Amino acid sequence: ARVSFSYIGLFIIYAQFIRVSGAGDFFLDFAHAVAGRVRGGPAKSAVIGSSLFGMISGSAVANVAGVGSITIPLMKRSGYRAHIAGAIEAAASTGGQIMPPVMGASAFLMADFLKVSYFYVACCAAIPALLYYLSLFTMVDLEAAKYGILGMKKENIPSLKKVMNKGWQHCISLFVLVYLMAVPKWTATKAAFWALIALLLVSLVQCFIKKDKNFLKDIVWKGLITSIDGVA
Repeated sequence: ARVSFSYIGLFIIYAQFIRVSGAGDFFLDFAHAVAGRVRGGPAKSAVIGSSLFGMISGSAVANVAGVGSITIPLMKRSGYRAHIAGAIEAAASTGGQIMPPVMGASAFLMADFLKVSYFYVACCAAIPALLYYLSLFTMVDLEAAKYGILGMKKENIPSLKKVMNKGWQHCISLFVLVYLMAVPKWTATKAAFWALIALLLVSLVQCFIKKDKNFLKDIVWKGLITSIDGVA
């Protein structure tokens, strides 16, 4: 209970706020732009998108709901069998629990039991997480080669330049989170708190630039509601 209150709760709140800010759509569009047109493109987009979304969610269920609802139908339309498409997304989403900087609850328990910093656990998890997704990416490519599955149509692939111009600001709070834990070596909770503040400030600036008056409704209110559900 102490670990849940001290660590997990704040990270759940941060993950929910960054999700409702639109980071999930940005990561998925980025994955499509990078891997959409190569062999087995939809499945490779699912792997990349789930790994990026897992960085901010730390939850396999949230990962499937956020990414799988789009990638599974795409995989099926491109030629992947239904059960294979579901298995690819499930495996890719599960890896989000070991993908730094925001990981599953077990990472916080490990840090508490071992009496080490959360950042140390995250660093140790980085290499296994990357190897996990590299292996999954390779298997997806072999499956595509076996059944002759091509990439996505060009008109369905977003421009990488446009994707980055539209959503690069979603990376700022993640950079703040990692920097505060790595350089000044702040505690995970303190770093997550200031990453959340950075996220809200960036979202506020974006709403001001776009002249969107629904900042409180779209970001703060939705973030609070989903955070309460997640913590509960």
